[in-house]
Order: sequence, then structure tokens, then C-alpha cells
Amino acid sequence: MSIITAIKSNYGKYLARGVGATALYLVARDAHNFGKIQSDIEVKSKNAKAAQYYLNNTLTVDKPSKTKIDLQNAVYKYELSDQLRGFVNSIIGYFKGLGSMLVNDVVPLGLGLTALLAKKRALPLAKLSAGGLGVYAIYSFFKDGLGIGKAQDLTNTSSQDVVL
Repeated sequence: MSIITAIKSNYGKYLARGVGATALYLVARDAHNFGKIQSDIEVKSKNAKAAQYYLNNTLTVDKPSKTKIDLQNAVYKYELSDQLRGFVNSIIGYFKGLGSMLVNDVVPLGLGLTALLAKKRALPLAKLSAGGLGVYAIYSFFKDGLGIGKAQDLTNTSSQDVVL
């Protein structure tokens, strides 16, 4: 049996696997990009909070002591240049973003996994999942691409409704 004959007899299986792999790639790409964005947000917000905390600490002392003032200033300068906090917070932020995006895209993730990983006995389930991904893609095109059915239409809002 040649390769072309094998592909012709199993084109549904290969098509379902291809659709599943494509869906998983798109979900993973979105999750990775949002993880990078969330990582930056986490680093900047945590560094700003730490800088504010240690700056406020340097503004007051309980008794006038040059040693305490020098210690507070040294800790403040160290905290401003601390790279470990940023490294740890970037990892935390990345996984927060990655996880939240995977939760948001749970439908295409589940359908893609089913279409890609279904065993030979469950081939109709893989084909059904690939069809479900097609329906989800059409729905996403109309909702996200064309903007039909979005919750808030900015052209119909008054100036009082817009929050900056």
C-alpha cells in the first residue's frame, strides 16, 4: 500500500489531527504572549510597590539617629537595584498570564487536544472535535473579527459612560 493510498483512505483522521494541532498552536501562542505581557506588568507593579514602601520607610525615623537614617537609605538604594525580585516576579507573572489565558481559551484547548490525541477507536470523536473547532472559528470570526455581538459598542456610548 502506497503512502498516497494510505492518506486517501485516512484523510479525515489527518485533517482532524491537523486542525487540532493548529488550534493548540494558536492557543499556546496567545497564552505565551499574554504570559510575557503579564510578566512585565507583575515586575513593574511589584517593583513600584517595593520602591514606595522603602521610600516611605526612609522619610521617618522614631528617634534622630544618623545610623538609622544611613541604614534606611542603604536599604532603599539596595531595593532599587535589586534584580532578584524582578526575576522572581517575572516568572510568577508569566505563569499567571499563561494560566489565565489557558483558562480563557479552554474550549479550543479541549477541542484541539481531543482532535489531536484521540485514539484510533475514538476517531469519530476526533472528527467531531475538529468540526467543533470549525464552528468555534466561525463564531470567533464574527464575534472578535467583525465585532458582531460584543458586549460594549463604543459608538453608542455617551461621554458619561466612558471610563478613562
